[in-house]
Amino acid sequence: MADDIWEALRGTPIGEVRRRVAAVSETLGPGCVREVRGARRYAFDQGIGQWAVWYFTPDRRALLLTYEGIADTTPAWNDYATMEAFYRDVPEDLVALVRDDGEARSTVVDEESGATLHLASSVFWCDGETWWISEGFLDHCEEEGYDPLVNSCFEDCLFPYAFGRDLSPESVARLAADEEDPWFGDVAAKARERLARAY
Repeated sequence: MADDIWEALRGTPIGEVRRRVAAVSETLGPGCVREVRGARRYAFDQGIGQWAVWYFTPDRRALLLTYEGIADTTPAWNDYATMEAFYRDVPEDLVALVRDDGEARSTVVDEESGATLHLASSVFWCDGETWWISEGFLDHCEEEGYDPLVNSCFEDCLFPYAFGRDLSPESVARLAADEEDPWFGDVAAKARERLARAY
């Protein structure tokens, strides 16, 4: 199933990827959207130790980080060297978006220099057309005998965006409220407005 989600993401035009990501992030939480060094950052924390953070640049490239606290691939909070290796082969201007960001969701600190990197269980990037799994992350998984998509819990982290399925206002609203909740209709209406936008 994780492979299916990966192929669905890779088969989705970058504008549609951003539309879905924006609809989820803008609908469901304050502080989920901000500007970072010229890029637009979207995040969604599912509240159960899983989140995804996306960075979209003006030239339509993107960086995706997923996190699952119990994933096999999640580095220790102080394992800066492993986290740095995860970003190997990602264009440096994309990596710069997650270096020394004081507002990052969670970071790993280099004890010698004090430098920080955004913590993640997996790292992916898009050149504007094609999505890639970072080579450094793939190398780590090969060394440890991990499946990069399964052992990182990639599928769970990307569930809210419904790649390969229809993303409706109601499905976005269900991430925040039960259909019996009186707020459900308001959330769905907000999601409908966000999904009407094009990127």
